[in-house]
Amino acid sequence: MRFPQLFSSRWGDERLTRHASRWQTIDAAKPVACLFLARIGLIATATAVAGLAGAGGMDTPITAKWSGIGLREWADRVSELAHVPVIVDRRLDPDTTIAFDCQAVPLGDLLAQAATLAGGELAVVRSSIRIVPPGKAAALSRAETARNAQLAALPPRQRAQLAERRPWTWAAGACPSDLVAASAAEAGVVMQDSDRIPHDHLPATELPPLTLAERLDLVLAGYDLRIDWQADHNRDPKRATGRIVAIEHGLATKTPRRPDAEKTTDHSPGKRTAAVSKPIGDQQPAAGGETFSLRVAAPLQEVLVVISARLKLRLDIDRDSLRRRGIALAEIVRATVKDVTREQLLTAILDPLALEWTIRDGTLHVFAPAEAAPE
Repeated sequence: MRFPQLFSSRWGDERLTRHASRWQTIDAAKPVACLFLARIGLIATATAVAGLAGAGGMDTPITAKWSGIGLREWADRVSELAHVPVIVDRRLDPDTTIAFDCQAVPLGDLLAQAATLAGGELAVVRSSIRIVPPGKAAALSRAETARNAQLAALPPRQRAQLAERRPWTWAAGACPSDLVAASAAEAGVVMQDSDRIPHDHLPATELPPLTLAERLDLVLAGYDLRIDWQADHNRDPKRATGRIVAIEHGLATKTPRRPDAEKTTDHSPGKRTAAVSKPIGDQQPAAGGETFSLRVAAPLQEVLVVISARLKLRLDIDRDSLRRRGIALAEIVRATVKDVTREQLLTAILDPLALEWTIRDGTLHVFAPAEAAPE
Protein backbone atom coordinates (compact mmCIF):
# COMPACT_ATOMS: atom_id res chain seq x y z
CA MET A 1 0.00 0.00 0.00
CA ARG A 2 1.28 3.47 -0.76
CA PHE A 3 0.20 6.77 0.72
CA PRO A 4 0.51 9.62 -1.75
CA GLN A 5 1.53 13.21 -1.23
CA LEU A 6 -1.03 16.00 -1.24
CA PHE A 7 -0.47 18.40 -4.14
CA SER A 8 1.81 15.92 -5.88
CA SER A 9 1.41 13.12 -8.39
CA ARG A 10 5.02 11.92 -8.61
CA TRP A 11 6.16 8.66 -7.12
CA GLY A 12 9.40 6.68 -7.16
CA ASP A 13 10.84 3.48 -5.75
CA GLU A 14 12.64 3.93 -2.45
CA ARG A 15 16.26 2.86 -2.22
CA LEU A 16 17.15 1.68 1.26
CA THR A 17 20.87 1.23 1.80
CA ARG A 18 23.32 0.77 4.66
CA HIS A 19 26.70 2.48 4.67
CA ALA A 20 28.12 1.61 8.07
CA SER A 21 31.69 2.38 6.97
CA ARG A 22 30.77 5.99 6.12
CA TRP A 23 29.57 6.88 9.60
CA GLN A 24 31.86 8.59 12.05
CA THR A 25 30.58 7.91 15.53
CA ILE A 26 32.21 9.40 18.58
CA ASP A 27 30.47 6.93 20.87
CA ALA A 28 29.13 3.77 19.27
CA ALA A 29 26.70 3.25 22.16
CA LYS A 30 24.73 6.34 21.18
CA PRO A 31 22.07 6.61 18.43
CA VAL A 32 23.48 7.90 15.14
CA ALA A 33 21.78 10.84 13.44
CA CYS A 34 21.48 11.65 9.76
CA LEU A 35 24.42 12.71 7.61
CA PHE A 36 23.28 15.84 5.84
CA LEU A 37 24.84 15.87 2.36
CA ALA A 38 27.04 13.03 3.70
CA ARG A 39 29.16 15.51 5.67
CA ILE A 40 27.54 16.25 9.02
CA GLY A 41 26.90 13.80 11.84
CA LEU A 42 25.15 14.92 15.04
CA ILE A 43 24.66 12.56 17.94
CA ALA A 44 22.20 13.24 20.75
CA THR A 45 21.40 11.24 23.84
CA ALA A 46 17.86 12.53 24.23
CA THR A 47 14.69 10.64 23.38
CA ALA A 48 13.18 11.40 19.97
CA VAL A 49 9.93 13.30 19.50
CA ALA A 50 6.60 11.86 20.57
CA GLY A 51 5.05 9.10 18.51
CA LEU A 52 2.39 9.51 15.88
CA ALA A 53 -0.75 7.61 16.87
CA GLY A 54 -1.56 4.83 14.45
CA ALA A 55 1.41 5.43 12.16
CA GLY A 56 4.13 3.30 13.69
CA GLY A 57 5.56 6.16 15.73
CA MET A 58 7.81 9.11 15.00
CA ASP A 59 10.60 7.19 16.74
CA THR A 60 10.65 4.61 13.95
CA PRO A 61 14.28 4.30 12.74
CA ILE A 62 14.80 5.11 9.05
CA THR A 63 17.77 3.86 7.03
CA ALA A 64 17.72 5.37 3.55
CA LYS A 65 19.57 7.45 1.00
CA TRP A 66 18.15 10.27 -1.11
CA SER A 67 20.40 12.10 -3.53
CA GLY A 68 19.34 15.63 -4.42
CA ILE A 69 15.62 15.14 -5.04
CA GLY A 70 12.90 17.77 -4.60
CA LEU A 71 11.01 18.14 -1.32
CA ARG A 72 7.69 17.10 -2.85
CA GLU A 73 9.10 13.91 -4.34
CA TRP A 74 10.96 13.18 -1.11
CA ALA A 75 7.75 13.59 0.88
CA ASP A 76 6.05 11.14 -1.48
CA ARG A 77 8.65 8.50 -0.71
CA VAL A 78 8.66 9.09 3.03
CA SER A 79 4.87 8.74 2.97
CA GLU A 80 5.40 5.13 1.98
CA LEU A 81 7.90 4.56 4.77
CA ALA A 82 5.71 6.26 7.40
CA HIS A 83 2.43 4.70 6.20
CA VAL A 84 0.74 8.07 6.59
CA PRO A 85 0.51 11.07 4.21
CA VAL A 86 3.44 13.48 4.46
CA ILE A 87 2.07 16.75 3.11
CA VAL A 88 4.07 19.75 1.91
CA ASP A 89 2.16 22.99 2.40
CA ARG A 90 1.39 24.81 -0.84
CA ARG A 91 3.20 27.93 0.45
CA LEU A 92 6.59 26.18 0.63
CA ASP A 93 8.90 25.54 -2.31
CA PRO A 94 8.18 21.95 -3.44
CA ASP A 95 11.49 21.79 -5.30
CA THR A 96 13.72 22.44 -2.25
CA THR A 97 16.65 20.05 -2.70
CA ILE A 98 16.82 17.17 -0.22
CA ALA A 99 20.00 15.08 0.10
CA PHE A 100 20.06 12.74 3.10
CA ASP A 101 22.13 9.66 3.86
CA CYS A 102 20.63 8.17 7.01
CA GLN A 103 21.14 5.13 9.17
CA ALA A 104 18.70 4.36 12.00
CA VAL A 105 17.49 7.97 12.20
CA PRO A 106 14.18 8.56 14.04
CA LEU A 107 11.47 9.46 11.54
CA GLY A 108 10.60 12.60 13.50
CA ASP A 109 14.16 13.91 13.38
CA LEU A 110 14.38 13.25 9.65
CA LEU A 111 11.14 15.10 8.95
CA ALA A 112 12.17 18.02 11.16
CA GLN A 113 15.43 18.40 9.22
CA ALA A 114 13.54 18.46 5.91
CA ALA A 115 11.09 21.03 7.27
CA THR A 116 13.97 23.28 8.34
CA LEU A 117 15.60 22.99 4.91
CA ALA A 118 12.32 24.15 3.36
CA GLY A 119 12.12 27.12 5.72
CA GLY A 120 9.18 25.63 7.58
CA GLU A 121 8.32 23.49 10.58
CA LEU A 122 6.81 20.08 11.28
CA ALA A 123 3.18 19.58 12.28
CA VAL A 124 2.01 16.12 13.36
CA VAL A 125 -1.74 15.52 13.56
CA ARG A 126 -3.74 12.32 13.79
CA SER A 127 -4.36 11.84 10.09
CA SER A 128 -1.16 13.19 8.54
CA ILE A 129 2.30 14.67 8.91
CA ARG A 130 2.65 18.16 7.48
CA ILE A 131 5.56 20.43 6.58
CA VAL A 132 4.15 23.92 7.01
CA PRO A 133 5.37 27.54 7.09
CA PRO A 134 6.88 28.79 10.38
CA GLY A 135 4.32 29.44 13.10
CA LYS A 136 1.55 27.31 11.53
CA ALA A 137 2.01 24.01 13.37
CA ALA A 138 0.49 25.17 16.66
CA ALA A 139 -2.64 26.42 14.92
CA LEU A 140 -3.11 23.07 13.17
CA SER A 141 -2.89 21.25 16.49
CA ARG A 142 -5.40 23.58 18.15
CA ALA A 143 -7.73 23.30 15.16
CA GLU A 144 -7.66 19.50 15.36
CA THR A 145 -8.46 19.59 19.08
CA ALA A 146 -11.37 21.96 18.46
CA ARG A 147 -12.70 19.80 15.62
CA ASN A 148 -12.63 16.64 17.73
CA ALA A 149 -14.52 18.40 20.54
CA GLN A 150 -17.12 19.80 18.15
CA LEU A 151 -17.71 16.47 16.43
CA ALA A 152 -18.16 14.73 19.77
CA ALA A 153 -20.94 17.20 20.63
CA LEU A 154 -22.93 16.61 17.42
CA PRO A 155 -26.00 14.34 17.25
CA PRO A 156 -25.08 10.73 16.34
CA ARG A 157 -26.42 10.91 12.76
CA GLN A 158 -24.45 14.06 11.97
CA ARG A 159 -21.34 12.70 13.64
CA ALA A 160 -21.57 9.53 11.54
CA GLN A 161 -21.69 11.61 8.34
CA LEU A 162 -18.41 13.32 9.15
CA ALA A 163 -16.70 10.15 10.42
CA GLU A 164 -17.13 8.18 7.20
CA ARG A 165 -13.71 7.25 5.81
CA ARG A 166 -13.03 7.40 2.08
CA PRO A 167 -10.03 7.82 -0.21
CA TRP A 168 -9.93 11.08 -2.13
CA THR A 169 -8.59 11.59 -5.63
CA TRP A 170 -8.72 14.54 -7.98
CA ALA A 171 -7.24 15.49 -11.35
CA ALA A 172 -4.69 18.21 -12.08
CA GLY A 173 -6.20 21.69 -12.13
CA ALA A 174 -8.94 20.97 -9.57
CA CYS A 175 -10.17 23.99 -7.60
CA PRO A 176 -10.22 23.65 -3.78
CA SER A 177 -13.63 25.34 -3.55
CA ASP A 178 -15.10 22.81 -6.00
CA LEU A 179 -13.53 19.90 -4.12
CA VAL A 180 -14.97 21.02 -0.80
CA ALA A 181 -18.41 21.72 -2.25
CA ALA A 182 -18.60 18.40 -4.10
CA SER A 183 -17.48 16.36 -1.08
CA ALA A 184 -19.95 18.13 1.19
CA ALA A 185 -22.81 17.67 -1.27
CA GLU A 186 -22.02 13.99 -1.77
CA ALA A 187 -22.15 13.39 1.99
CA GLY A 188 -25.28 15.49 2.44
CA VAL A 189 -23.49 18.09 4.53
CA VAL A 190 -24.51 21.77 4.59
CA MET A 191 -21.51 24.05 3.98
CA GLN A 192 -21.62 27.78 4.73
CA ASP A 193 -19.27 30.62 3.69
CA SER A 194 -17.61 28.60 0.92
CA ASP A 195 -16.77 31.88 -0.82
CA ARG A 196 -13.90 32.28 1.68
CA ILE A 197 -11.89 29.65 -0.18
CA PRO A 198 -9.49 31.38 -2.59
CA HIS A 199 -9.56 30.47 -6.26
CA ASP A 200 -6.65 28.15 -6.95
CA HIS A 201 -5.65 25.12 -9.05
CA LEU A 202 -4.11 22.01 -7.53
CA PRO A 203 -1.92 19.25 -8.99
CA ALA A 204 -3.36 15.75 -9.33
CA THR A 205 -3.62 14.12 -5.90
CA GLU A 206 -4.52 10.75 -4.42
CA LEU A 207 -5.19 10.45 -0.67
CA PRO A 208 -5.68 7.34 1.47
CA PRO A 209 -8.94 6.82 3.39
CA LEU A 210 -9.60 9.72 5.77
CA THR A 211 -12.77 10.91 7.47
CA LEU A 212 -14.79 13.59 5.70
CA ALA A 213 -13.95 16.12 8.41
CA GLU A 214 -10.22 15.34 8.08
CA ARG A 215 -10.28 15.56 4.28
CA LEU A 216 -11.97 18.95 4.20
CA ASP A 217 -9.73 20.51 6.85
CA LEU A 218 -6.64 19.08 5.17
CA VAL A 219 -7.32 21.04 1.99
CA LEU A 220 -8.47 24.19 3.79
CA ALA A 221 -5.43 24.36 6.09
CA GLY A 222 -3.25 25.44 3.15
CA TYR A 223 -5.31 28.64 3.06
CA ASP A 224 -5.37 29.15 6.87
CA LEU A 225 -9.00 28.01 6.99
CA ARG A 226 -10.91 25.25 8.76
CA ILE A 227 -14.52 24.14 9.25
CA ASP A 228 -16.43 25.06 12.38
CA TRP A 229 -18.96 22.31 13.12
CA GLN A 230 -21.91 23.34 15.25
CA ALA A 231 -25.16 21.56 16.00
CA ASP A 232 -27.98 23.44 14.25
CA HIS A 233 -31.31 22.26 15.64
CA ASN A 234 -33.23 24.56 13.27
CA ARG A 235 -32.06 22.50 10.28
CA ASP A 236 -32.49 18.88 9.33
CA PRO A 237 -31.08 16.91 12.31
CA LYS A 238 -29.78 14.28 9.88
CA ARG A 239 -27.47 16.76 8.11
CA ALA A 240 -24.35 18.23 9.65
CA THR A 241 -23.72 21.96 9.16
CA GLY A 242 -20.24 23.40 8.78
CA ARG A 243 -19.07 26.99 8.43
CA ILE A 244 -15.70 27.86 6.88
CA VAL A 245 -13.74 30.12 9.23
CA ALA A 246 -10.19 31.34 9.74
CA ILE A 247 -8.10 28.55 11.25
CA GLU A 248 -7.51 30.56 14.45
CA HIS A 249 -11.17 31.58 14.80
CA GLY A 250 -12.37 30.94 18.34
CA LEU A 251 -9.25 28.99 19.33
CA ALA A 252 -7.49 29.76 22.60
CA THR A 253 -3.80 30.51 22.28
CA LYS A 254 -1.11 29.83 24.85
CA THR A 255 1.81 32.10 25.54
CA PRO A 256 4.97 29.96 25.40
CA ARG A 257 6.81 29.76 28.70
CA ARG A 258 10.56 30.19 28.47
CA PRO A 259 12.70 27.59 30.21
CA ASP A 260 14.24 28.72 33.49
CA ALA A 261 17.72 28.25 32.00
CA GLU A 262 17.11 31.00 29.45
CA LYS A 263 17.55 34.67 30.30
CA THR A 264 16.78 37.88 28.47
CA THR A 265 19.87 39.49 27.01
CA ASP A 266 20.20 42.38 24.59
CA HIS A 267 22.97 41.59 22.09
CA SER A 268 22.26 44.33 19.59
CA PRO A 269 20.76 47.57 20.98
CA GLY A 270 17.52 48.54 19.33
CA LYS A 271 17.30 45.39 17.27
CA ARG A 272 17.23 42.20 19.36
CA THR A 273 16.10 41.25 22.84
CA ALA A 274 15.89 37.51 23.11
CA ALA A 275 16.15 34.51 25.37
CA VAL A 276 19.69 33.20 25.47
CA SER A 277 21.83 31.00 27.63
CA LYS A 278 25.58 30.67 27.02
CA PRO A 279 28.10 28.47 28.78
CA ILE A 280 30.45 29.95 31.33
CA GLY A 281 33.92 28.48 31.49
CA ASP A 282 33.94 24.70 31.65
CA GLN A 283 30.24 24.38 32.45
CA GLN A 284 29.19 20.73 32.70
CA PRO A 285 25.84 19.29 31.59
CA ALA A 286 23.25 18.93 34.32
CA ALA A 287 22.69 15.38 35.53
CA GLY A 288 20.23 13.66 33.23
CA GLY A 289 20.23 16.59 30.78
CA GLU A 290 20.47 16.30 27.03
CA THR A 291 24.02 16.24 25.67
CA PHE A 292 25.41 16.33 22.16
CA SER A 293 28.50 15.13 20.33
CA LEU A 294 29.56 16.52 16.97
CA ARG A 295 32.36 16.12 14.46
CA VAL A 296 31.91 18.40 11.47
CA ALA A 297 33.67 20.13 8.58
CA ALA A 298 30.97 21.68 6.40
CA PRO A 299 29.56 25.03 5.23
CA LEU A 300 28.10 27.21 7.98
CA GLN A 301 24.56 27.28 6.62
CA GLU A 302 24.38 23.50 6.23
CA VAL A 303 25.62 22.99 9.78
CA LEU A 304 23.08 25.43 11.21
CA VAL A 305 20.21 23.81 9.30
CA VAL A 306 20.99 20.39 10.73
CA ILE A 307 21.74 21.63 14.25
CA SER A 308 18.54 23.68 14.49
CA ALA A 309 16.49 20.73 13.26
CA ARG A 310 18.08 18.38 15.79
CA LEU A 311 17.41 20.91 18.56
CA LYS A 312 13.82 21.21 17.31
CA LEU A 313 14.21 24.93 16.68
CA ARG A 314 13.34 27.07 13.70
CA LEU A 315 16.33 28.84 12.15
CA ASP A 316 16.71 32.56 11.47
CA ILE A 317 20.06 33.75 10.07
CA ASP A 318 20.57 37.51 9.89
CA ARG A 319 22.22 37.43 6.49
CA ASP A 320 22.63 41.20 6.30
CA SER A 321 24.66 41.33 9.50
CA LEU A 322 26.90 38.50 8.28
CA ARG A 323 27.38 40.23 4.96
CA ARG A 324 28.43 43.47 6.66
CA ARG A 325 31.10 41.57 8.58
CA GLY A 326 32.27 39.70 5.48
CA ILE A 327 31.16 36.27 6.71
CA ALA A 328 29.87 33.93 3.99
CA LEU A 329 27.26 31.26 4.64
CA ALA A 330 29.51 28.90 2.65
CA GLU A 331 32.37 29.40 5.13
CA ILE A 332 33.61 26.03 6.35
CA VAL A 333 32.90 25.29 10.01
CA ARG A 334 35.19 22.81 11.76
CA ALA A 335 34.30 21.56 15.22
CA THR A 336 34.63 18.47 17.38
CA VAL A 337 32.83 18.28 20.71
CA LYS A 338 31.70 15.44 22.94
CA ASP A 339 28.92 15.24 25.54
CA VAL A 340 28.25 18.99 25.66
CA THR A 341 25.14 21.01 26.38
CA ARG A 342 23.10 22.75 23.72
CA GLU A 343 24.69 26.07 24.67
CA GLN A 344 28.23 24.66 24.46
CA LEU A 345 27.40 23.07 21.10
CA LEU A 346 26.26 26.37 19.60
CA THR A 347 29.24 28.22 21.06
CA ALA A 348 31.70 25.71 19.59
CA ILE A 349 30.21 26.24 16.13
CA LEU A 350 29.73 30.01 16.13
CA ASP A 351 32.46 31.49 18.34
CA PRO A 352 35.32 30.82 15.86
CA LEU A 353 33.46 33.06 13.38
CA ALA A 354 32.71 35.71 16.03
CA LEU A 355 28.97 35.09 15.58
CA GLU A 356 26.36 35.32 18.30
CA TRP A 357 23.06 33.54 18.82
CA THR A 358 19.84 33.87 20.75
CA ILE A 359 16.88 31.55 21.26
CA ARG A 360 13.42 33.08 21.41
CA ASP A 361 10.01 31.42 21.09
CA GLY A 362 11.37 28.25 19.53
CA THR A 363 13.64 30.02 17.01
CA LEU A 364 17.43 30.02 16.90
CA HIS A 365 18.61 33.46 15.74
CA VAL A 366 22.19 33.68 14.45
CA PHE A 367 23.78 37.06 13.72
CA ALA A 368 27.03 38.99 13.61
CA PRO A 369 27.21 41.64 16.35
CA ALA A 370 27.45 45.25 15.28
CA GLU A 371 30.97 46.68 15.22
CA ALA A 372 31.70 49.12 18.00
CA ALA A 373 31.49 52.74 16.86
CA PRO A 374 34.88 54.55 16.80
CA GLU A 375 35.41 56.89 19.72
